[in-house]
Amino acid sequence: MTPFSALSRRNFMAGTSALLAASAVPALSRAQGAHAQGLTPLTTALGWIPNAEYAGLWVALERGYFAQEGIEGLYTPGGPNAPGVLVQLAAGQADFAGGDWVPLLEARARGNDFIVLGCNFPTSPAAIMSMGDAPVLTPADLVGKRILSQLPADANTLNFVLDKAGIAGDFELVATGFSPEPLLAGDGDAYMAYATNQPITFENMGLVEGKDFHVTLFSDLGYTVPGAPIVASRAFVQENRALVVGYLRALLRGWIENGKDPAFGATLAVEKYGADFGLDLDQQIRQSTLGQPLISAKEGLGPFWFDPALVESVIAPVAAASGIEQPVLADELVDLTPLQEALASL
Repeated sequence: MTPFSALSRRNFMAGTSALLAASAVPALSRAQGAHAQGLTPLTTALGWIPNAEYAGLWVALERGYFAQEGIEGLYTPGGPNAPGVLVQLAAGQADFAGGDWVPLLEARARGNDFIVLGCNFPTSPAAIMSMGDAPVLTPADLVGKRILSQLPADANTLNFVLDKAGIAGDFELVATGFSPEPLLAGDGDAYMAYATNQPITFENMGLVEGKDFHVTLFSDLGYTVPGAPIVASRAFVQENRALVVGYLRALLRGWIENGKDPAFGATLAVEKYGADFGLDLDQQIRQSTLGQPLISAKEGLGPFWFDPALVESVIAPVAAASGIEQPVLADELVDLTPLQEALASL
């Protein structure tokens, strides 16, 4: 995982070097059919294929929550061959994007006035998996470990955890793929994972979390960076504040409703919105179930809410370690007032 990135492993092929250039974008998907009379179309650029990761969006579309706000909900699906979500946002092909922190800060450094309206996962699903007989549960447990990783930049995250804990020590990154099976084979001592993804692979093999293997969120290791920021352009938010509040309210309602039955949003992903992708229903239900608690932070005001102080206390230092020179200031980067209004109305 790149630093503070909840989705970057699935976006990394898109890159960020062309953020100011126009690009071909996927065809819009319309849950409501052709432009409905009297509804304002608003498009969300998804960072990955339409699956249970976006369960709340599917519920909001299916239940008509966007339409009740005067909005026609549109989205562009992501994937390995799709243009980056921030490319679409910069090109005016989307109104909202599920971004990542590093690409977002790089885009801002290139002159894009993007802001963060909340985070899809205030508690990031970024995690580290380990086996039952050699658990990684605390920062100290990282020392001396061979850590299976997809990206060299994972070292920044691990070093931050150790530095924050005041622990001196080293670890070894071992290149690996997107399956945790090399961990089971003993190729490493721990595996950089998503709590909503790779653990399901072990569960399907009959392994039991907490006994045969462990999943430790990076937020529990002191790396409290919220995941998957909801990004829009500052000008769009200023010019369309009522619509932005309505969009967030509809999305919040979708996620709250999904929490009552995580199988509902997952079924919509499998049978309707992601029907072309051959998704497995049981896996998607499990992903929806695991992801639902992460849409809120432990001390947040509600779904999507995070503490803006984290921008300067955690995000800025790691951004600097990633080579981003532009100052990272919360009052310039984050505007949670539309989210606050939407939450208050619920």
